[in-house]
Amino acid sequence: MQLELFSQGSSPVHRLDPRVKLTVFVPAAVLCASSDRFSTVITLLFAAGTLITAARLWSALLWQRMLVINTFVLFLWLTLPFSMQGTPVMTTGPMTVTAEGMMLSMLITLKTNAISLMTIALPGTTPVMSLAHALQHLGMPSKLVNVFYIFYRYSGVIVTEFETMKQTLKARGFSPATNMHTVRTWASVAGMLFIRSFERAERISSALRLRGFQGQFPLMNHFRATRRDVLFAMVSFCCLTILMFI
Repeated sequence: MQLELFSQGSSPVHRLDPRVKLTVFVPAAVLCASSDRFSTVITLLFAAGTLITAARLWSALLWQRMLVINTFVLFLWLTLPFSMQGTPVMTTGPMTVTAEGMMLSMLITLKTNAISLMTIALPGTTPVMSLAHALQHLGMPSKLVNVFYIFYRYSGVIVTEFETMKQTLKARGFSPATNMHTVRTWASVAGMLFIRSFERAERISSALRLRGFQGQFPLMNHFRATRRDVLFAMVSFCCLTILMFI
């Protein structure tokens, strides 16, 4: 599953209590997203990189993910420096690059990378079932937790169904083009996919009720915070508090 690509490991970060990971990640991400100070964002980016190193996640797969993310950021650099008013830095024909536009683009780039690395280092090193368990312990409504887990569990089934339908269309000689036939075909595929998803959901609901499901998944094990978890949380919150007020 795509959400669990980095969840397998035995590093100190992987072994942290999922509840601690979430309680540290959320305020850190909010602080990073809302801050307009380069010092704060760079510090959080460095902290995220340190967590990635501690989790031993630097790999070709991680660089590939970051490349995809920064590809979208590149479009920001192609527009924002030219469209924001401010002090001119360079003029190219009718377009003018402003210092304010470049600074804002740099700030957004740093924020994007910092939050992405934090997401991979903290929630990303936790299996989805453990994340759902932690969310329930932290007071998230059971219905939302169940929707999150069941959607993740069966989203792959929907993708497989869609791929099967695409193969069927290909076997029948369908070739996408810019015409009404293609539009009608994809509309039919979308409708059929919705119907099959609904039927699958009905079967899953019936199976859960048959097994006595009452709104919560039974759990064999529960989390136990260790000294390491408490120390990590205390140090993290102290650092975040300092960054918030300096």
